Amino acid sequence: MAKHYDVAVIGAGAAGMMCAAVAAQRGRRVVLIDHATRLAEKIRISGGGRC
Repeated sequence: MAKHYDVAVIGAGAAGMMCAAVAAQRGRRVVLIDHATRLAEKIRISGGGRC
């Protein structure tokens, strides 16, 4: 795992994951940090992905 990143995203919710994905697509080295052990935990438990 790299020790130097171009972008650090704090929070792996919908916005954090989108931000990390776009930064990675643009060639940045990204680290995504969240307190949950699984990504998008709140998205999965709040309505099954429906708003």
